[in-house]
Amino acid sequence: MQDDRAAALVGRRRMLGLLSGGAGLVLLGGCARNRLEPLPSPWRPGTQLDAMVPRLEPYLDVTNAHTGERVALRFADRGGRHDRRAMRRLDWVFRDWRQNQSPEIDPRLYWALAAIGGAARQQGGSGQVTLLSGFRTPRTNSMLRAEGSGVASGSYHLRRRAADIRVDGLEMEQVAAYAEWLGVGGVGRYPRSSFTHIDSGPIRTWSG
Repeated sequence: MQDDRAAALVGRRRMLGLLSGGAGLVLLGGCARNRLEPLPSPWRPGTQLDAMVPRLEPYLDVTNAHTGERVALRFADRGGRHDRRAMRRLDWVFRDWRQNQSPEIDPRLYWALAAIGGAARQQGGSGQVTLLSGFRTPRTNSMLRAEGSGVASGSYHLRRRAADIRVDGLEMEQVAAYAEWLGVGGVGRYPRSSFTHIDSGPIRTWSG
């Protein structure tokens, strides 16, 4: 269970905002050609997220907005030891569905989403995460850039370290504020499309 400070922060952010206005087979073919860099350690001592891990419910309920696939599972035990089979099921939902490539996703994203989903449940929502974009291959990223989607050439989606999400029970600004408080990494607000970008890169924020 998350601590009361986390829930209180979401509540305060909400008030400030109001005042201011079943998985398939994992396909790895082609991932080696993309020359994916090694993932960094998911742990960043000193962040709120890392401090919460021993008490955090490692549970995720995620739906891929494009394929309709949904998984709801525990991906680790209470000691923080990952369940590799569960993680690979999540990786599949986070895959580049256009190219059907499913490399391992940075576990830090899963822990961050579990924390955010838990905060949403404390606010009375289901905490279900709708995934708009997870891993992207260079081919998909280039296609989206050509379409003028505001996609970065060096996107952390290419590095398996980013997710564009909506969370049932939380507004976009609440998701972003909570992710910042957790110290996840990068946090982007996209109010026109009503989603939040989070990644496990350097700490930074922006609006799109």
